[in-house]
Amino acid sequence: MKKVLALGLLVFLVFVVVHRQRLFLGDPLASVTRDGVKVDGVRVMINYSNDVLLEDPTAGHRRMYLIQNWNKVAETPTAPLRCLQGLACLTDADEAAGAVLVPGTRGRRSPFEGVTMTNKRVEFVDEDGALVGVTLF
Repeated sequence: MKKVLALGLLVFLVFVVVHRQRLFLGDPLASVTRDGVKVDGVRVMINYSNDVLLEDPTAGHRRMYLIQNWNKVAETPTAPLRCLQGLACLTDADEAAGAVLVPGTRGRRSPFEGVTMTNKRVEFVDEDGALVGVTLF
C-alpha cells in the first residue's frame, strides 16, 4: 500500500513539474478590486510564473480573464479549460490561446491600454472599461 501511495505521489509531482505553466491553482488570499472597490466572489488562480486566471461570476454570467506574462494582454480563454471547481484549472498550452477583450460601449478606458504586472499585483482594463486590480499574496 505504501508503495502505491509513493508511486502515485511521484506521478503527481512529475505532472505538476511538467505542466507548471499550464496548471493554475486557486489563491484563497488574493483580492480583486474593480475601480478601487473590493469585489467578492471572484476566484483567482495563479500558475508557476504568476500568470493570473480570474473567474468572475458577479456580472450575472461567468466571465473568465487570462493575463499572462509572455504577452501582457487581458484575454478570455478560447480553448476549453479543464477545471476542478475552485481548486485548479489546466489550460491548453504553456502560452494559452485567448481572445483579446473587446471594449464595450460603456467603457471609460479601453482594454487595449495594456496590463501592469508585478509579482504581487496585476492591473488591467476589462471590457466594460473598469480598472481591475488583483493583489497576490
